[in-house]
Amino acid sequence: MKTITFSTIMLVLLFSTTLIQAHSLNATEILSNNTVITAVQQHQPSDYNVVDKGVIIIYKRERPGDKLNLFKPVVSYYFSLKDSEKIYSLTLENLKNIYRDGKAFDLIDGNFRTDNDLVSYDAYHHQYRINYYLSKINHS
Repeated sequence: MKTITFSTIMLVLLFSTTLIQAHSLNATEILSNNTVITAVQQHQPSDYNVVDKGVIIIYKRERPGDKLNLFKPVVSYYFSLKDSEKIYSLTLENLKNIYRDGKAFDLIDGNFRTDNDLVSYDAYHHQYRINYYLSKINHS
């Protein structure tokens, strides 16, 4: 019984923390063709570390951890298009919404299964895999 109670309390705490963090982003939603792409507006591009410049610019942002992750730094990745000042969370959903038509969508859908796959680095080509694949489509 104690295990069930403890598990329930942990689940409630995790869920409430997630809601608080999501609300603290202070983000706006961009609606287009019934899709929602969330642009982060709390910070300027200069507040992020640029880790890769390619077809998309990939940013990395670290913030201090809390009790839930044993005070380890929390690393988040974002991206922007070259000609845009809007910064988006680097997620499959956001990339698929931006590149919803054509070869880029098929490439993203076929080569990346999770959001963590998007931040894999290709040491041979010296860039993140997502930028390598997108550059191949833009040049063909």
